[in-house]
Amino acid sequence: MDHFSIDSVTVLHADDEPGFGEIVAEFLEREDAAFSVRTATSVDDALTVLRNESIECVVSDYEMPDRDGLELLELVRDDYPDLPFILFTGKGSEEIASQAISAGVTDYLQKGGGTEQYTVLANRIRNAVRSTRAETAVQRTEDRYHNLVDTAPIPILLFDRNWEALYANEAAVAFLDADSFAEIAGMKASDFLHPDERDAARERFQQLIRNDASVPEKEYRVITVTDEIKEATIATAPGYYRGEKVAQAMVYR
Repeated sequence: MDHFSIDSVTVLHADDEPGFGEIVAEFLEREDAAFSVRTATSVDDALTVLRNESIECVVSDYEMPDRDGLELLELVRDDYPDLPFILFTGKGSEEIASQAISAGVTDYLQKGGGTEQYTVLANRIRNAVRSTRAETAVQRTEDRYHNLVDTAPIPILLFDRNWEALYANEAAVAFLDADSFAEIAGMKASDFLHPDERDAARERFQQLIRNDASVPEKEYRVITVTDEIKEATIATAPGYYRGEKVAQAMVYR
């Protein structure tokens, strides 16, 4: 069975039938020891649980008293835009599915008659939480990178596999005589180099991406956006940004 490598996942299951809620909790916790299921029998109960506990996935029925599962979904999205939400309902229709998708549902699963449905539901929960955690980890890594690099005194640029600029810190924007990164976003690294040095630089870049290893620093004539030529030593190393491999160029004058 595919389990998380972490200790626990707290799931909220909302359904107006307490007996069915207990069954779902029992089967989910049996499917994966990492699951700890909280139950709610109304939208208000579900919102109370969300406010008081650290929930990583919501599973909700559609038909409930006063307000239905779609209304719960909309309320959850207002305060928890990235929280996985699975609509697990006995009332299935294209209209409900369409409305759920429009409201930002993570997954849509119709209740069945056998115990296999709980295995499917457990897998959907695992996949949704794993995806959200991965996205959160990427965002944290990116935030840390920006905290370190945005105001660093050394000009730093990132280029993707197509040699196009993905990012430049404040020092790099100033070094290239640009007003903002928007002015150089998407430009090729070769656009910033003297024509006589572009072929050799391209080979070094391909070597870096291919071998996933730094290449020795080298002196270049850099052409700024105002066509000024500046001599600089550039060190290039591999890295990752927003989940993709990039080349990090650090400029030393």
